[in-house]
Amino acid sequence: MKALIIEDENHNAEIIRNHIQKFDSKITIIAHLKSNQEIMEWFKTNNQVDVVFSDIELLDGTVFSSLKENIISCPIIFTTAYNTFYQEAFDTNGIGYLLKPISYNRFAEAMQKFLNLKKQEENHVNWNALAVSLLQNQAKNYKERIVIKNNDGILILNTIEIAAILAESGKCFAIDANGREHAFKATISELVQELNPAAFFQINRGEIININFISKIENYFNDRLAIQIKNHKTRLITSTSATAEFKRWINQ
Repeated sequence: MKALIIEDENHNAEIIRNHIQKFDSKITIIAHLKSNQEIMEWFKTNNQVDVVFSDIELLDGTVFSSLKENIISCPIIFTTAYNTFYQEAFDTNGIGYLLKPISYNRFAEAMQKFLNLKKQEENHVNWNALAVSLLQNQAKNYKERIVIKNNDGILILNTIEIAAILAESGKCFAIDANGREHAFKATISELVQELNPAAFFQINRGEIININFISKIENYFNDRLAIQIKNHKTRLITSTSATAEFKRWINQ
């Protein structure tokens, strides 16, 4: 199988490359393109691949300026930091919409859907109809509330009211808008897949923050950042590996 990566950030392209190789080491990555100009030039002299992994915002505009020329006819799995381009994806060959930061589990799910659909090609699959169904499912899966069970009963905490989520000693603690902590059972790895990435970001192995509750960001040693959350005394520190992506995320 042949794949093409369209991504203007080398770091993000490397993440996709690693996910591809982990999923199936036999997949050949034919090229890594960074702009609409490179896309147009590449397809002038090269054949279609089996699948394209494409960012949306490129160095010279959105990828849709190239896609409207119908130069890519194979299925596209979009990889983006933006959740506002679903309709444009419906109108192209999109069969997946992965929001950054992209975990391997979500990547593998999108690839498995692609392989399942590919098996049906002989039966003339309607890619566009399937794309609409798949992308609509992607768009409505964000967690809206967390159920907190304690000795006093059950508390329902809406995610828009959560300033941060911290993991400690096998438990998770949701920090609400008033700075109160609420313990509940979950894992950070599960939560980061369920929360809206437009608002929530995992800054290190055990902490997720809500951008709407950040009051101050300061430089920290080793090129990391210290984040102050409203009504929470302790500053939260980004990991070295997450800092660059966090900076891009807050500048969207």
